[in-house]
Amino acid sequence: MGPTTRKGFLVIADISGFTPFVATTELEHSQEILQNILRSIISFLTPTFKLAEVEGDAVFVYSDKLARHDMILEVIESAYFSFRDRKASLQRIRTCHCKACEMAATLDLKFIVHYGDYIMNNVGGKDKPLGSSVNIAHRLLKNHLIEATGWTAYALFTKDCLDAIQTSPDNFHEEAEEYEHVGKIQTFSINLDEHYKNYLSERTVYLQPQDADLVVHKDFLVAPPQLWEWANDPKKRSLWAVGSDWQEQSRPSRSTRRGGTNHCVNSKVIERILDYRPFQYYTSSMGRGPLHFTQTVKFEETNSGTRLYWHVKMNALLPKFMTRFICELIVMKGMKIHDGFERLRGLVEEENIIRTPNKE
Repeated sequence: MGPTTRKGFLVIADISGFTPFVATTELEHSQEILQNILRSIISFLTPTFKLAEVEGDAVFVYSDKLARHDMILEVIESAYFSFRDRKASLQRIRTCHCKACEMAATLDLKFIVHYGDYIMNNVGGKDKPLGSSVNIAHRLLKNHLIEATGWTAYALFTKDCLDAIQTSPDNFHEEAEEYEHVGKIQTFSINLDEHYKNYLSERTVYLQPQDADLVVHKDFLVAPPQLWEWANDPKKRSLWAVGSDWQEQSRPSRSTRRGGTNHCVNSKVIERILDYRPFQYYTSSMGRGPLHFTQTVKFEETNSGTRLYWHVKMNALLPKFMTRFICELIVMKGMKIHDGFERLRGLVEEENIIRTPNKE
């Protein structure tokens, strides 16, 4: 029996400007910088995606198991933001003044994202995707986007990809690419540099633990991106949050972002997202009638997985001892948060086993 055809996302993260960087700098340091950047990209993209191959100065990953397809936008944006933060950090602490270290700031990152059919092919003992969709993704690395826009940092999506994500292309740059033996491919792109600047300028809403009425935490043996999905997908959240039935409500940006709302059918609670930093934290206001709370949910990466924090504060003109008592009563007794965390632990560990079988 031959390989089974799969349908999924194919993503290439490619370091921009690396060829001239290597050609004009010290080889030893340029390779050290490349390996450092590649490791950080791989670390961020997996385990949401599976690593197919490192292709020189690019990382090729894939997935056919994304429960919420619009999560791919969060992953790519967050991977780029992490890349930019890391590059800025390296520049601040740089003590070497060789040309390679000085020119590292000129490097940037772009993503090619396609959705289509492929089969798994074993090459040298490692499985990797194979098929025309894989070829299309790689052909799109040579495109006309820089000439058309001047962008050096971007995410380019095919129409098949946007259809799978179910995202409107209204705010994307549209471009038609044409290749021999492939024909025309309609692409839709976003400027990641602009998105990063907007991200830095957005107001931070983060409830510090010392300002909260209640702080609870739980350790999980999975990476932040996997746990993030269980906390933010209303359907998944309802599976572990005791007595809840969460439903999506408003989505101003067509995805879970700042300004979006969720509704718990059982408790009649409305949740509004105040700050949304994928895989790091989100802050929301929650309430019904006169009772209103602010909550920051933080995802702290640990050596063994993720430590999940809940920082909860009651918004009321009451003495501190009263707001603490009410928060503890609602979260610990009413919501039975520790029982919920235990359910969540079992669900994410079961999912982790399914995602990482011994053999494809």
